[in-house]
Amino acid sequence: MSVLRIIAGGLLALIACYVGLLIKRRYRDRANFFKSACEYASSMSSELSLNKTPIPEIAEKFAQGRKGDFEKLLSESIAIMKEGVSADKTDKVNVPILKAAEKKEVMTFLCGTGKSALSDQLAQVAHYKNLFEQKQKKCEEDSKRLGGMYFKLCVLLGLAILLILA
Repeated sequence: MSVLRIIAGGLLALIACYVGLLIKRRYRDRANFFKSACEYASSMSSELSLNKTPIPEIAEKFAQGRKGDFEKLLSESIAIMKEGVSADKTDKVNVPILKAAEKKEVMTFLCGTGKSALSDQLAQVAHYKNLFEQKQKKCEEDSKRLGGMYFKLCVLLGLAILLILA
């Protein structure tokens, strides 16, 4: 009976550690998402100002060879723009690592460009680049501080479960 309790405690401890790892990974993924968004805004700004490249080409060129949540969202938004932007289509896009307000801001940025004069587009891209840089810094701080803390707490919880059941 004692061996089964130790095995059960060990399994529950591993589960608790895995939950902590998932929480830490979510914080890291959010920081990576906004880092990619900043890189895209920089790329978009330089391509628009220097080459006046069409936005779908900029997006396809940026997403080429990259795998991440932002790149998936970028591909989906380009498909939405080609079909015609509507509120129904942008609401159906699923981005699990973003909050609702952040999703709305990102979709406004991705689907709202290309509908005004070049100077207005460059100003809009600069605004969103600044916004994404601020969010990236905040997410990186949260990742270091909160992601590590939740992981350690879950490991401690797992050890406590192991000690209680042993």
